[in-house]
Amino acid sequence: MHAHTTPPPPIDVVQTAALRLAPLLIRQDLNVTVSRDGTVEVRNPRDLRMRQPLVLREHQGALFWHWAWSGPSRDAPPELEPMVAADDVEEAARRIITVLSITEPTGAER
Repeated sequence: MHAHTTPPPPIDVVQTAALRLAPLLIRQDLNVTVSRDGTVEVRNPRDLRMRQPLVLREHQGALFWHWAWSGPSRDAPPELEPMVAADDVEEAARRIITVLSITEPTGAER
């Protein structure tokens, strides 16, 4: 993981990428918002503690979705971890859905 190493793309680029990704997440009952700073936040409305911020940044010469994790202190910037190329919306959605899914316990787990 690393701190911000490249500047964020223009907000219209983020919004366009989010519009490509959002329908796949909304079909799984997740909420998607884009903030003014370009952070895309995905939430599971069944448990509001389950949320994942994402940002777009350049990685290996292409635009990638990055997981944004809390920094080591309150004042630290988020740490970013490359997830998948922005063009691979199906894989990005699959990974986000996996992270934010609530699975109901089966009989053996109760």
